[in-house]
Amino acid sequence: MTTTKTGNSICTHFGTCGGCNYLDIDYTKELRKKEQNIKELFKAYRHVEIKTIVPSPSPEYYRHKIQLPFGRRIVGNKTLLTLGLFNKEASFVLDQTECQIQDPGLTEVALAVKQWARREGLLPYNEKSKRGMMKYLVARKSITTGEIIVGIVTAKEDLPHAKDASKRLHTAIQNRIGKTGKFGKLVGIIHNINTKHTTMALGREEHLLWGRPYIHEHFGKHKFRVGLSTFLQVNPIQTPSLYNLVLDEIEKDSRVIDAYSGIGTISFWIAGQSKEVLGIEENPNSHRTALESLKYNKVHNVRFRKGRVAEVLPTLYGKNYDTIVLDPPRTGLGAEVTETILAMGFKKIVYVSCDPMSLREDSILLTKQYFLNSLQPVDMFPRTDHVETVAVFRNKNLI
Repeated sequence: MTTTKTGNSICTHFGTCGGCNYLDIDYTKELRKKEQNIKELFKAYRHVEIKTIVPSPSPEYYRHKIQLPFGRRIVGNKTLLTLGLFNKEASFVLDQTECQIQDPGLTEVALAVKQWARREGLLPYNEKSKRGMMKYLVARKSITTGEIIVGIVTAKEDLPHAKDASKRLHTAIQNRIGKTGKFGKLVGIIHNINTKHTTMALGREEHLLWGRPYIHEHFGKHKFRVGLSTFLQVNPIQTPSLYNLVLDEIEKDSRVIDAYSGIGTISFWIAGQSKEVLGIEENPNSHRTALESLKYNKVHNVRFRKGRVAEVLPTLYGKNYDTIVLDPPRTGLGAEVTETILAMGFKKIVYVSCDPMSLREDSILLTKQYFLNSLQPVDMFPRTDHVETVAVFRNKNLI
């Protein structure tokens, strides 16, 4: 098992950056801490089986998506643009020079974008004064094809000298990542516009500056087109392990609802074991990608519905679905969705959670009608406090 680097090789930003918590300890110790946290949170459930955490095959350089805010540092009477993660107190943006959890190719992209923005004289957006331009850099890299897309998020619609600036940005990134393919292959640059005061990085309006707005990604035997706003697990190295845990819980010829289905990665993964899978997804871009994926993956027992889970799920009463797979956002299900699930009386619930706290809150309601059988922690986010958990619930009335 890989252990943490020590001495001078620990990231120069560690201790200040809000991205990592455990770079200074052995990976095995980190895993035990996360496993113990799950046990402590769910100690009230005396009969639940809490399984040994699944370690990530690689605890470093696993993130294949970055979402970095632009910031500022005052040097004399000048403002120097910075790019990186927030510090632990979220009071300023670090000027990132390295990162031991994101893909090296994406780190090279971030360094190129920062130098380009400085040369162009672009300033970070200031929420208070409403001045400045640059909000976020969002970039993705495919683990299977090495393709990279880069998104520049601005607070204003017009990027100064957009045509020439985008050419210079393309050159800057290409020069930084090189042509050997070691750091990946740039396939698209997108200008995303987010004029709202929000914690969401991406806005709805996008303009393609160069190339195409998606990368090709493969999961198992299935192919997907992934854009900037598409939800996809950021640790593709560990994703097959997570999806196999879901697959293990799908009984042969089950009729399954895949709620919060995104581009359909779980839907396709479990399709071979299922009689039918219905995915529900609110994000229009993800839903459109899922429909496209149906065509070129030639899967015939999967369907997708666009809409909020809270609105679509009640329309499926009496349709005889026996299993529901849940992969909600960090905030969890909420009371409305949970009550609908209870009313529908599924035989089994397979709940993929990225936040143990919201999972515990939802479990309090779900266990009115379901036994919480097992919890399987999965380390999708090494070196951070976060942990993924697969929870399995069985209907008390059908055992």
